[in-house]
Amino acid sequence: MSRIRRTMRRWGGAIAVAAALMSQRTAAADQPVYEVQIVASKYMFEPSTIQVTAGEPVRLVVRSKEGTHGFSIPKLKVDVLVPKTGDAVTVEFTAPPAGRYEIACSEFCGSGHGQMKAALISVAAVVTTTR
Repeated sequence: MSRIRRTMRRWGGAIAVAAALMSQRTAAADQPVYEVQIVASKYMFEPSTIQVTAGEPVRLVVRSKEGTHGFSIPKLKVDVLVPKTGDAVTVEFTAPPAGRYEIACSEFCGSGHGQMKAALISVAAVVTTTR
């Protein structure tokens, strides 16, 4: 058996697996990112409802209009500090399974802090079949 054939036999399976994994990674990287700009201000997030599609890449860009705030989605283990300077804080994740995920301010910001809430609504992806 030639040296090339032995090498192909030995590494052929590993190369096939690596190629398959890389193609999946490329497919995910090619999927467009759904970006939402969020403004935190006195006792509210704007928008107060964010709708995403389960499984899609999501980027939330959060800025504070006034004061320091927190941006927390506890079920997704997201918790970031949003500085009063207005600088953007970016959170990226894959949209979770369909459902409602509560968003809250996690940094005490005054008397209305407890009411500073929003929601991330994840909906199931629509599957279309072609005949």
